[in-house]
Formats: sequence, C-alpha cells, structure tokens
Amino acid sequence: MTLCYIVFCLASPWRRCARCRPGGKNRTCRACNGTGKRPRLGWQLYVYARRLHRDGTR
Repeated sequence: MTLCYIVFCLASPWRRCARCRPGGKNRTCRACNGTGKRPRLGWQLYVYARRLHRDGTR
C-alpha cells in the first residue's frame, strides 16, 4: 500500500485544491495562490527529506 502511494506521488505530485471552488480556480485562495493545484502530502515529505539530506551533506 505504501509503495503504491509513493509511486502515485512520483507519477502525479499535484492534486486539486480542496479550498477552491469545485468547478475551477479561485484567485483569492491562499492555499494554492489561485492556481487550483496543491502538492500531495507524500510529495511534500519527499521534498523535505531531499532538502534535509542535501543541506546535511554540504
């Protein structure tokens, strides 16, 4: 199950913003800055771990 989610996050790291209107983009949405897309939680964790590793090995 976890492996499937990791592969899914690598294949599709962005999801629709839940705070925007369901039909489209909301320009005033602070969660996604009006783009209508937000990164998935798994992708955010991957980016955090990658940056932590990069900063720790410098």
